[in-house]
Order: sequence, then structure tokens, then C-alpha cells
Amino acid sequence: MKLLRTGILALSLTVTATVGLAADYEIFAEFATVETGVNHYAVERLDHKNQKLHHCTAVLDAKTKQLTGRCTERPGFPEKPTGKGPNVQGGISNVFGGLPVLGSWKIDQTTGKTEFCISDPAQCVEVTPQ
Repeated sequence: MKLLRTGILALSLTVTATVGLAADYEIFAEFATVETGVNHYAVERLDHKNQKLHHCTAVLDAKTKQLTGRCTERPGFPEKPTGKGPNVQGGISNVFGGLPVLGSWKIDQTTGKTEFCISDPAQCVEVTPQ
């Protein structure tokens, strides 16, 4: 019984330490817009290490089905972060002009790798600022 209590205490401390770690990177405010033949997806990206804010976009050309993306730095840095968990993900659905094009933003909160993926045709584009 003493061994079981020790194991539970160790597990509890490990979970508490893991949850308490702050994210170095996060994303928020994902949205989509549509123009004739082009779908635009966007998200805001926070870099806590360097105190930078980036506006990241992904564009899907309806004719070529080519997905491209990039991030541009914006002035300012929000005071209160918004992310939760080991990865912040936001799902969006675009239902304009026919069949839906589902997409999601992903960020690794430790490395900052940021990408956007769509379901039709299945492809991803990395938009991590350089």
C-alpha cells in the first residue's frame, strides 16, 4: 500500500509539473474568407520567446488545388495568452461555393512549427516564420 501511495504521489507531481509548463508558441483567432476561385484561411501566431506576433495565411486556389502559405510579423504583442494543452488547434470549415473544404491550423507549442492542412485535396503547408 505504501508503494502504491508513493507511485500515485509521483504521478501526481509529474502531471502537475507538465500542466504547469508555459507554451512558447500559440495560435488563436482562426478565420476563413472566400473570393472567386480562392479560399483564404488565417490565424494569429504568438511567439512568447521573442515577444512577436505574426499573422499567418494559407491560400487554396480552387482551379489548381494548390495550397500556399506565409506569416508576416505584426506590431505589438498581447498581454494575455490564449492557448491550452500541448498543441493549440483550431478547426474551420469553408462551405462557400459548393462542397466544404475543411481545414485546420496546428502549432507545436515547443518548437513553433506552424502548419495549415486541408482535407480536399489532402495537403498541408508549413507557414512557420523564418
